[in-house]
Amino acid sequence: MTIACAHDAAPPMSSLTRWALASIVIVGCAKQSVAVDAPEADDPATLDVPAKDTSDDVPLLDASVRDVPSTIDVSSPIDVPVVDVPVADIPVVDIPVADIPVADIPVVDIPPVVDAGCDRLPPGWPARWSVAPASPMLVATATDPLQGEDNVYAPDLQRIDGGWAMFYGAQGSDGHDRIYVATSRDGATWRKWPSDATPRPVLDRGTSNHVNDPSVVRANGRWSMFYTDAPTAENDRIWLARSDGLTGFARVGEVLGPGPAGAWDDEKVGRPSVHFDGSTWWMFYDGTSRGRRHVGLATSADGRTFTRHPRNPLVLDAGAVDVQRVGGVWVMLRESGTGTLWSTSPDGLCWVDRGRLFGLSGASTDRFGQVTPHLQLVDGAPSAIWFGGASVMSWNRNRIAVAYPDGPSAPSGSGCTACVPAGLSCAAACQSALGATGGACGMPGSTDPSRCCACAPEGCERCIGAAADCHAACVSAGAAGGWCATPGSTDPSRCCACW
Repeated sequence: MTIACAHDAAPPMSSLTRWALASIVIVGCAKQSVAVDAPEADDPATLDVPAKDTSDDVPLLDASVRDVPSTIDVSSPIDVPVVDVPVADIPVVDIPVADIPVADIPVVDIPPVVDAGCDRLPPGWPARWSVAPASPMLVATATDPLQGEDNVYAPDLQRIDGGWAMFYGAQGSDGHDRIYVATSRDGATWRKWPSDATPRPVLDRGTSNHVNDPSVVRANGRWSMFYTDAPTAENDRIWLARSDGLTGFARVGEVLGPGPAGAWDDEKVGRPSVHFDGSTWWMFYDGTSRGRRHVGLATSADGRTFTRHPRNPLVLDAGAVDVQRVGGVWVMLRESGTGTLWSTSPDGLCWVDRGRLFGLSGASTDRFGQVTPHLQLVDGAPSAIWFGGASVMSWNRNRIAVAYPDGPSAPSGSGCTACVPAGLSCAAACQSALGATGGACGMPGSTDPSRCCACAPEGCERCIGAAADCHAACVSAGAAGGWCATPGSTDPSRCCACW
């Protein structure tokens, strides 16, 4: 502390607040009275300091002070010696770090907690599922710009007379997604519309950045397609398009947009899964807010105006779902990087998470996950699960694969995508290479082009004119595809069956 004598013109120092001294040492000041202003004292305190030659030491003077002034002016400062305290040098010790081997931790399915009130399994549900070794079953036509990005996924299968229609999404070389259709008699060998070599969308993107994730319902004599529409970037909304056939869908309009600010789905909504029970349209969908994605439900009486359910969200941290009713029980499939997950519900509202239904195949087809799964039902019973197999970590090189229940043999005639030009069926490959009108996959999983496809006449060559086969003849007639229904016939009105 520095104290200045009152008779010197030393500038005042900064104030010190409410401090007290039991004793004070004053050095080098002549005898004088020093007034000390105490902030809460009744009267200023006065200290008499005896005169002393400034060169001599001044003895210690004890002075009792009730309060110490906030500012004391003394002319000569007190020199306070600075003591150097040696700092010991602390040596730095190098601690060796041991190399600890990292063990591969297997993925373990942990049984989920089950709400007893919701715990219902669908009757006849298969005990085990396995990815077909010959997967993928449908790949992009890499030579066509509209599918040139080698990314097909979001399958949605619909039963049609005498066969199946698969609606799916594909990404073009321009980076935009569009929706397509392929048809099949057996649910295994697929033919794209209008042809394998030049597929064309049944719903184009228009001015939107992308359209994808179709969920198609046939009701009241027409097809209703609910799908994800992103006008810009990935700002997803749910739209509706309709058609009287399997192609030529026309937009109707948006049926569900993001929720209000602060809601669980206030950023975007998409990937609908729609079911019509004859009176009510049930639309399960995923919504995103603040980086989290959940599943909710909206219902409608007319398939056009939907109302969110007040209990939303129903399933947390899930998305890209497919929901079907199996024996009176709702089954929900959802995508993941470790396989296909599933949940069940007795009423569509109370859901039990049942974990992983089946895992990755171990092949390159789904090495990084199974996206946008879809349950195929035959006469109400589970028959197959189709999904986009993620061959790369970024999930943008997907090919449509399938898993079957263990036990019954898988449909024949599929699984030759690895030995034919990308995107072609064996029928198209046989026509291109040998001029044959028909062909099927004779050796599923083969990579040898000379052995995998079994080429043979289709049987309707005498009634299709200049068309390559019945599929091409049906497309020329305005259908989505077809097959030879009456081999050997010469009657064009009878030989080919068209969808």
